[in-house]
Amino acid sequence: MIVALCWFLLGLVTLVVLAQIVGWLVYVPVVARLIGETPWLPAEWREPLGEGEDVELFTDDGVRLSGTYLGTTGARRKGVIAFCHELNGDRWASIPYTEDLRRRGYDIFTFDFRNHGASQRTPAYEPMPWVTEYDVSDVRAVIDYLCDRPDAEPGGIGLLGVSKGGTVALCATAADPRVRTLVLDGACPTERMQLHYLRRFSKIFARFSWLITRLPDPALRTTCALARGVVGRRRHCRFVGVDRSARRIRQPVLMIHGRRDGHIPLEVIRALRDSMPCRPKLWVTPRAKHNESITLERLEYHWRIGRFFDRHLAAPAKPDADAAPTSPLPSESCV
Repeated sequence: MIVALCWFLLGLVTLVVLAQIVGWLVYVPVVARLIGETPWLPAEWREPLGEGEDVELFTDDGVRLSGTYLGTTGARRKGVIAFCHELNGDRWASIPYTEDLRRRGYDIFTFDFRNHGASQRTPAYEPMPWVTEYDVSDVRAVIDYLCDRPDAEPGGIGLLGVSKGGTVALCATAADPRVRTLVLDGACPTERMQLHYLRRFSKIFARFSWLITRLPDPALRTTCALARGVVGRRRHCRFVGVDRSARRIRQPVLMIHGRRDGHIPLEVIRALRDSMPCRPKLWVTPRAKHNESITLERLEYHWRIGRFFDRHLAAPAKPDADAAPTSPLPSESCV
């Protein structure tokens, strides 16, 4: 009886393993196509500012990045903030996000990721919505530059990232004490979004789509991980684990997301927030779609991020150096 039970269990395990292998053979190419062909919104072009200090810096792998250092227009400098733009954008996407921060007393450093704007291109690499080691290397080069400047703030810097730029900022911040605080607008967590897209678009891309909808998340996560390996080899890059990075964040974080975002569902962002030990603040803008919060809630947007940086980044002020608020103070309601 015991021998028969053992043979039954062995047969069952073998059947499950074979089914998983067949599933990988069938679905990994499909998921790789989904990951590699994910469409994304074009970024809005903005006129470059005719001011600031033009900067060139280099990543660990020797790629030249172009940036601009914009000094505060306030009475005194409170701190330094680096801006990370969205996919297909450039450094001047920072203008609507940082104009009030400069008046409040913050220096802004804005830059072009590699293969964007005036920065150098990496051959055979095509940027995607998903965070790669190239993206993280770019932000780490920015952090190194700002912390090594002769006028660097000894306490560290803040990061403000939009869409993919926010997710890259999150990954670069993990375990780096030089980053004191982080603001993310419309972040795009890789693993969670790929799982969401797989379930959402399986009817279009895959045979037997009914099976995908019934598989547990761990099985689909493994399939997505294998597919990322396939896409990484094709695109000559390595993807970064956003979930793993999020669990290492200890700094104060403010997350901003539009309730009507059709690209990145709110439940995905809430799950990302819940995975972070620092328990970030989450401000949900009720009318905004992806990257629309700054447009539809401009005054409150500026007030919220300004107050957040004032709390967690600003250097102590002299008794007579405090300036009046630069915008109205709406009522607070974080979700």
